[in-house]
Amino acid sequence: MSWKEMSLEQLADSLGVNYAEVREKQKLIDLIVKAREKNGISQAKLAKMVGVSQSRIAQIESGIGTSKITFDVLLNILSIMGYDFKIIYKKAA
Repeated sequence: MSWKEMSLEQLADSLGVNYAEVREKQKLIDLIVKAREKNGISQAKLAKMVGVSQSRIAQIESGIGTSKITFDVLLNILSIMGYDFKIIYKKAA
């Protein structure tokens, strides 16, 4: 089967990437971008707040290497912007 015929899940699996994890990280990245823009914070200012370079914020926001970005990094960025988190467990339907 060629990669063009694979589902995203199959392609991720063939590359050794956890699709569900990447999908959840992308949701957090989308939230970071929306929160930053809503609050009028530039990438440079956010980088200074977080203690990283502006280019690192740009990489994170673009999703480059999403599978290698840890949840800790993403949650820390959101925390610095004033977000709190809860993990809720519920039985799947």
